[in-house]
Amino acid sequence: MVVPVFNKRPFLEAAIKSITAAAEIHGATDIRLVDNGSTDGSFELLHSLFGDRASVLRLAPGTIGAVRNFGARLGAAEIISFLDCDCLVPAHFFTTLEEVFDRTGAAAAGRRIVLPPNPTWVEFAWDQMHQDGRDGERTWINSANLAVRRRVFDRVCGFDETLETGEDAELCQRIRAKGGKVIQDQQLAVAHLDNSKTLSAFYKKERWRGLGMFATVSTSALDKPTAMTLLHLLLLCVAAATIAIAPFGWEWRTLLAVFLILATPVATVAYRKRSSVNRFNLVHATVLYELYFLARINAILIVLFRRVRDSRTPT
Repeated sequence: MVVPVFNKRPFLEAAIKSITAAAEIHGATDIRLVDNGSTDGSFELLHSLFGDRASVLRLAPGTIGAVRNFGARLGAAEIISFLDCDCLVPAHFFTTLEEVFDRTGAAAAGRRIVLPPNPTWVEFAWDQMHQDGRDGERTWINSANLAVRRRVFDRVCGFDETLETGEDAELCQRIRAKGGKVIQDQQLAVAHLDNSKTLSAFYKKERWRGLGMFATVSTSALDKPTAMTLLHLLLLCVAAATIAIAPFGWEWRTLLAVFLILATPVATVAYRKRSSVNRFNLVHATVLYELYFLARINAILIVLFRRVRDSRTPT
């Protein structure tokens, strides 16, 4: 199994203890902790606490895909389990993982991460909207808790190392394109400790995740989050134009602008409400989706700025 590490010192001891304990129970799990240039003492802590129970490696700073590929290349196990270094796993996790692959014939398997005890409202609202509570095939699974058959991983050439984010969704897309099944199973639940606990942290995390949003865009399939982000951007432009030049009173201009600003988040929350089995606060959900789309629009601007800058940089 492969655990990438980058500046997660406060969470490492609890998370890696749970992973090493589960590996000992399984009896045939090799652990590779790959540090990606941490500057907070994470690498040193791993060496001191787990150097005798796991391979503790260091890689020059690169993309998360490169870190995972590096760790995967060092092993020979039939199943490669990728876990984030701030996740708590149950005692029989690796035994259950093998059983899920045997039972389902999956090419890749995992489960959306679950909340730790006492989550903030930001964590709780976002989680409740996105946990579906069902087993079966999915388009993708977050690589915080994703396992792939080695032969499948090798056949699709692993993670795309050029992607800053979105590498997990892109990998699952290629696996499915080759005919492989990506399976979610509720028995594979792991608790994620370092979630976004405030609105500011949520915005920053979603802006970062948005940098890879175009990785899964294709002409053959609609990427709903990206499409809704572009729709929200269009409606924000219309709202700004409405405030500036609409030929009626400011009260009606303001109401129309507010409607346009909220239309995409409200429509998305309504969709989540219809498809989710969980109850959640609609106001909290709308606030989070407004920030989500704004963060992704910010990410689009960052990507465009980088491309313009790179195009002007002499080779």
